[in-house]
Amino acid sequence: MYKKENGITLIALVITVIVLLILASVSIAMLTGRTGILNQAKKAKEVTEIASEEEYIRLIIIEEELTKEKIGEELKEVKFNTVEDTKSIIDSETGTTYANGWYYLKPEDVTDYELKNSYIIDYETGEFIKFNEEKHRIVTNELLCIKDGLVYSADPKNITNSNSWGDAILHNFKEGEENSGWTENSLMFDGIDDGIEVKDNSDYSKGITLEIYFTLKGKGSSNIAQILMMKRTKASNGFFLYLNYENSEKATLTIDIGGSGWGIQDEEGNWIMNNRFTTNTNIEENNMYYITYTYNPEIKNDNGVLYINGVKTQTTNLGNIQNLINTPENTPIQIGSDIYETYRPENDTENRKYSFYGEIYASRVYNRPLTESEVKYNYEMTVNNSN
Repeated sequence: MYKKENGITLIALVITVIVLLILASVSIAMLTGRTGILNQAKKAKEVTEIASEEEYIRLIIIEEELTKEKIGEELKEVKFNTVEDTKSIIDSETGTTYANGWYYLKPEDVTDYELKNSYIIDYETGEFIKFNEEKHRIVTNELLCIKDGLVYSADPKNITNSNSWGDAILHNFKEGEENSGWTENSLMFDGIDDGIEVKDNSDYSKGITLEIYFTLKGKGSSNIAQILMMKRTKASNGFFLYLNYENSEKATLTIDIGGSGWGIQDEEGNWIMNNRFTTNTNIEENNMYYITYTYNPEIKNDNGVLYINGVKTQTTNLGNIQNLINTPENTPIQIGSDIYETYRPENDTENRKYSFYGEIYASRVYNRPLTESEVKYNYEMTVNNSN
């Protein structure tokens, strides 16, 4: 009889060793990894031993290198023609703007340390600055309006310098002059040649809404008209919102969606203004007006609606959506002036910019008609915050 002995094979031994190694690596990771027990304990110990807030800030910057989690609110450049809420911080002593790449860390953003001050942090460079209320100013362009369908929004509140205008192009503005430039809550137009140009290639096939909040100061250099907002290359396309002095000493609000047909005459020699809506509204000098005009091509009656100070006042059926859609690509939206003098007759040397003379507090364009409740919301939000 032979005695039978039990043992393990080489394969079984290898498998056993591999399993043990896996278990060991998992245990080590749990103890020493980024979120491991030992590291968490070490961090807790470090936090309790920190003698100053600056040491704590350095610790979270180092921690970010490992976790890639940035604590605080991301700062972005505040722009004139934006359609998103942004915030930046400006050092009033040096003029430095803390925006893209910087974060604003407040005490409520951390839970493992009793932070008493706020900080501005650049996680990439490791630089940080203690927020000082006496010299640091928080600048926001928190949109005071509905965002759906918003093409651009000009809310000049907190405009600080020429870099605040984003992609908008300023023409002939002179910062610091009495009637040209900007304040913290308005654009100032001198009535001579000031104008703003905003890039736009939006689709207006579903309609349009124009909004502007302004004060008229006088006639300026033109006795014919003053442009509030426009987007067109000729009289028979785009849109046109302006103050008309034709046959009157008072300015009458006039709106043109899709081209007035200006330059076209019928058999009797009368000008054809088939898309121009001359309202019943006279604009008095030194009064504030909030004008909203919506145009909806999908309805047959009352497709154009005028609101003044959030209240529906007039309706019309004048407009041509096809002529609006057919505006050439890259035609900009212009505010306060016909910058390129589109309508200057040949050999005419007269100023044909039709520049606005006054202040504009807000200006917006949507590529859809707003509802009556949305118009009222925009009006109340803008006026209450701007004033």
